[in-house]
Amino acid sequence: MNLFLEFWKDKMNFNPERMDELSKGYFKHIYPLIASQIIERCGIKDGICIDIGSGQGTLAIALAKITDLKIYSLDVSAKMHIIAKKNIEKECLNHKIVSVIGNVHQLPFQDNFIDLIVSRGSMFFWEDKRAAFKEIYRVLKLDGYAYIGGGFGSAELKEKIKQLERKNSHGHDYVKIPKINVLELEKILESAQIKDYQIINDGSGLWVLIKNPQTQGVWGPRNL
Repeated sequence: MNLFLEFWKDKMNFNPERMDELSKGYFKHIYPLIASQIIERCGIKDGICIDIGSGQGTLAIALAKITDLKIYSLDVSAKMHIIAKKNIEKECLNHKIVSVIGNVHQLPFQDNFIDLIVSRGSMFFWEDKRAAFKEIYRVLKLDGYAYIGGGFGSAELKEKIKQLERKNSHGHDYVKIPKINVLELEKILESAQIKDYQIINDGSGLWVLIKNPQTQGVWGPRNL
């Protein structure tokens, strides 16, 4: 089976065990790279973080290893919640990461509470992207950043995974993968009344970098 399609099919069908297996196998190098890019581009190394659609907690774990952030690993799936808790315990990171069941459309946090909001891959599956981004904006602190999108961290890593997939695949499964382009993303952000953002569309993937609009000063990471 095509591993890209298998991964997305599992995400849509909520196959937690297979997603966990893939994240620790073919996709294991993605998350440390993306975590380092988040820190480089946002500059936030401490405070409170949410990983939305955290799944098995892989990105939250990668961030916890290189920062002093207190991280909420949030996912709508109760099964994913259980797997994430096991992975967090295995890495001895219970003191830094809390696994939470929650929905991006109604985040269980107060206004202006979170320093850093991250999410890899879940945006494409949000039922109401406008409402989701409004919620993200609501809980984001002054001087806070959100880093939302999807990708493999680099074109080289994406190609390496594709080569592994071709080497080990014995057939293909065709699944309609949710997609969004830059123009659509811009329209969603504008409709959510988010003005202070940058869209990154390069080898690292498609990401939107959001800064709280009340933040003073020019664009750029803080705490570096």
